[in-house]
Amino acid sequence: MNLIAPLAYLSAGICGMISAVYFILTLTGKRRSIARWSFSISIALLGLESLVTGFSAAATHADHFLFWQQIRLVVLSFLPGTWILFSLTYARGSTRKFLHSWRYLLIVAFALPALLATFYSDSYILFRQLQGDGSITVLLGWPGQAINFLIILGSVLSMMNLERTYRAAVGAMRWQVKYMLLGLGTLFLVRFYTSSQALLFANVHSGMDTLNSIGLIVSSLLIIRALSRRGHFDVELYPSHAVLSNSLTILLAGIYLLAVGVLAKIVALIGGDISFPLKAFGVLIALVLLATLLQSDHLRLNIKQFISRHFKRPMHDYRTVWMRFTEESSSHVRQPDLCDGLAKLIAETFDSHSVNLWLLGSGQTKITLAASTVITDKTSPVLDLLHEEIKALKSQFSNLRRPIDLDKAKADWARKLRESNPKKFPHGGDRICVPMTTRESILGVIVIGDRVSGIPFTEPEFDILISVGTHAASSLLNLQLSEKIIVTRELEAFQTMATFFVHDLKNAASTLNIMVKNLPIHWDNPEFRDDALRGISKTGDRINDIIGRLSTVRSEIAVDLKPLEMGVFAKQAIEIWQAPENTELVTRFESRAVARIDKEQLSKVLLNLVINSSEAIEGVGRIEASISVNEKYVFLKVRDNGCGMSQEFVNKNLFRPFQTTKKHGLGIGMFQSKMIVEAHGGRIIVESEAGKGTTFRVALPLEQS
Repeated sequence: MNLIAPLAYLSAGICGMISAVYFILTLTGKRRSIARWSFSISIALLGLESLVTGFSAAATHADHFLFWQQIRLVVLSFLPGTWILFSLTYARGSTRKFLHSWRYLLIVAFALPALLATFYSDSYILFRQLQGDGSITVLLGWPGQAINFLIILGSVLSMMNLERTYRAAVGAMRWQVKYMLLGLGTLFLVRFYTSSQALLFANVHSGMDTLNSIGLIVSSLLIIRALSRRGHFDVELYPSHAVLSNSLTILLAGIYLLAVGVLAKIVALIGGDISFPLKAFGVLIALVLLATLLQSDHLRLNIKQFISRHFKRPMHDYRTVWMRFTEESSSHVRQPDLCDGLAKLIAETFDSHSVNLWLLGSGQTKITLAASTVITDKTSPVLDLLHEEIKALKSQFSNLRRPIDLDKAKADWARKLRESNPKKFPHGGDRICVPMTTRESILGVIVIGDRVSGIPFTEPEFDILISVGTHAASSLLNLQLSEKIIVTRELEAFQTMATFFVHDLKNAASTLNIMVKNLPIHWDNPEFRDDALRGISKTGDRINDIIGRLSTVRSEIAVDLKPLEMGVFAKQAIEIWQAPENTELVTRFESRAVARIDKEQLSKVLLNLVINSSEAIEGVGRIEASISVNEKYVFLKVRDNGCGMSQEFVNKNLFRPFQTTKKHGLGIGMFQSKMIVEAHGGRIIVESEAGKGTTFRVALPLEQS
């Protein structure tokens, strides 16, 4: 017990120093991010909790001891919320999206401790027991156990978020955030273990306080090491939004919670409670050292070189490298995503901290930074080159696509590239420049530097980089061509829509214009005024109809499905339509089949099909509307003997918006009908032949009795 207070005071002092320094830096600095504030507050809370732990350990009276333990649990209860908040915002470029996704959990993480502290603080601890070896065991009430559960949950979720941040980092960005994540991971690991023990046995042993203090000291030293690496708070990473998929944290936490009872028994058997803190400290140090070694770029590269040298294996598996780059380039449809993916993959493949992709602009006088593993400020990533410098750059790589040593190149464009791609490490070796070229042009360059241990690139690696540069250029060119095609199609769609829209508005405007010109002449005529009002009303209805029909192109169809007898529905839907004098309408709606439909929306479909059939008839014609049923579907059938359509028009244009064979119309009716039928889970089947007529069949799922 005598060891608890000094360790607690030491850890409190270290945390207080870190928190005070960062509070001052945050207040006086220009960038006051949520990550900085939450980090400072969480470290301050940890320091306060350690200080209170020291007070309770030094207390000589039982009441004083219980008082400080209750204060400790109150302080401890607010840590999970700050941990989760920090893990969601540290080194994240999409902070708002993550905070929005986790908003409800964050509210619970902050609100629940406040409720427990307000109404149940007296029930945190039931009583304390003095053991024979002089140690103290504190028995927890259900609020105290709830707080330990929150600590476990907060530790796991925070480690999971930090794991995602680490996976998203690459190159120099991973180097910047590595020790911060390692220090916090150590802290969360210790808290996860001690809180799970407290929850398992419903008590807190004084040995756990010792372990918490030791863990906090170790993690604080790692955090101090991380703070020496400038700019780690300014890194912007974009981790995946998938919460549980491929999370090593979730896997290990689940395995541990299943085995925690067995592990507790083993600890008791190998030495008892007295030696437990020392053994746990040894295990903790071993885990931290192992994690540090596993994340060491130098160790990984040395192992790779050892295998290559002594087992006569190449440094790179060329087929694997090619497959990875092919998969990466084919998995993106946006140029920024492709460039980011290529930069990260190059950094991982060639063990380089610094990889920058520069693309030539459309004017061929500027080079723009498209992706980087080291440069986080992308507000002005443009490098201006003179016409002669661009010409020299193209000449350098026009005949020879081999990468060059940028540090040894003497050309002016190479000097400007060196200035825009500063070295991060003094012993990272020379920077090389890889061209991204096609047969006809150069699209940009890749600057690779700060290689682990400064190892120079070999000839086989240069061959791989030549292929990587060519492959990257081809992928970028394909994306650029695809974007041009999309823009062209969007412009064509806009022009088509504008043509129909302007045509109808022009007719409406002409009607109003004639009416306005005649108003001064015939205003005293009551019949003219009545006719003018009807004309204005009709024109307004026409404009509203155009706007309403155009809105269906950009909006989803919402249906309210209810069981309805199809024969009754069809009769009611079609009775409001009057057939022209030259058209005979024959209906057969005797079926009593039931389907789940939206009566209002499906009525539009049936009327649209009947009206289309009548407009397709030239001279005298016949329309047949009927219902048929099979085992799974009910069919609404509309058949005419009109002009029909070609198979090419049916296959390519019938259901596309703004495609019509009518003199008057927007070409939206069939497009809207198809959307409505598909919203019902059905489909439209068309059979047509030019000069002979058309048959439409609307297939809808049959309601099973």
